[in-house]
Amino acid sequence: MAVWLVTGATGFVGRHVWNALGSGDPESSRLPADVYALGRHQPPDCPGDRFLPADLNDVVSLGQAVRRIEPDFVIHTAGRTPPASDEELYRANFWFTTHLLNALRCLGKPMRVVLTGSAAELGPVPAAKLPVGEDYNGYPFDAYGRSKRLATAAGLGERPPLEVMVARIFNPIGPGLPTTQAFGRFAERLAEPGGEPVVLDVGDLDARRDFLDVRDVAQALLALVLRGRPARVYHIGTGRSHRVGEGLDVLVGLSGRSVQTRIDPRLLDRRGPSDSTAAIGRVVAETGWEPRISWEQSLADLWRDVREAQAARLWQGPVADPAWRLPLTA
Repeated sequence: MAVWLVTGATGFVGRHVWNALGSGDPESSRLPADVYALGRHQPPDCPGDRFLPADLNDVVSLGQAVRRIEPDFVIHTAGRTPPASDEELYRANFWFTTHLLNALRCLGKPMRVVLTGSAAELGPVPAAKLPVGEDYNGYPFDAYGRSKRLATAAGLGERPPLEVMVARIFNPIGPGLPTTQAFGRFAERLAEPGGEPVVLDVGDLDARRDFLDVRDVAQALLALVLRGRPARVYHIGTGRSHRVGEGLDVLVGLSGRSVQTRIDPRLLDRRGPSDSTAAIGRVVAETGWEPRISWEQSLADLWRDVREAQAARLWQGPVADPAWRLPLTA
């Protein structure tokens, strides 16, 4: 029986990978599987006997954890994103990945491993190079992009019996998106009770990003670990970009509220490239994966998720009013 290991299963992407592996999804049901989560915190829906308490910064506990199950497939989603400090970004994204690869290598057995990279590894890409392919070198301009680029290099440097692939994920959105990301922050603010108009602090609303539903990301990671080619990078996106302001308009429409935007210079300081779009021909051709969930549906599901969570907090209990569960479409 194949043994799967997911790191970062309490994080945004990791939770959806964990859910996909436990849902009888066609990608994961190809193989009978034992699925384990590794980390400092146990996922809410993870049975105790499937949780491996280990700190990726503690090589002893990490080595003990992987020796206990000797996984066949590993999906590594653990890491940090801005606004974490530069030191924390390098530690969580590069060093933790290195520690994990070292622990897995010591098992001395064949194993397929997918690391989660980021479009931030590329830095600004000239318009003439968009949509950008995996062969574009790129120049990451911040600690997050550099830390992920170092982790990618570490993974690509591995050799058999480890078979390591890197999923360079562009801009995942959807249910569970944290408030450190623009649409997560917008949705949370729009769901808060209060008067009109809602004042929203914004950065560059004209920036364009290749936004991809996080559930499609999870399916891509499963497809890669099963069918990807070792020592390769795969761009995970949709092949098209949308304005951040366009997404804000969708969320405002779903909320039914009036909004006043206010430029926050601190958010402008964190501005990335003016446009970012992935060429996804490699992952489609080599694994058969394709994105399926529309951008509008991703935002609608994000809004529903935030609205239900807000209702539960206000009522200090589960959402009981069926009106909160009406389908939302953009």
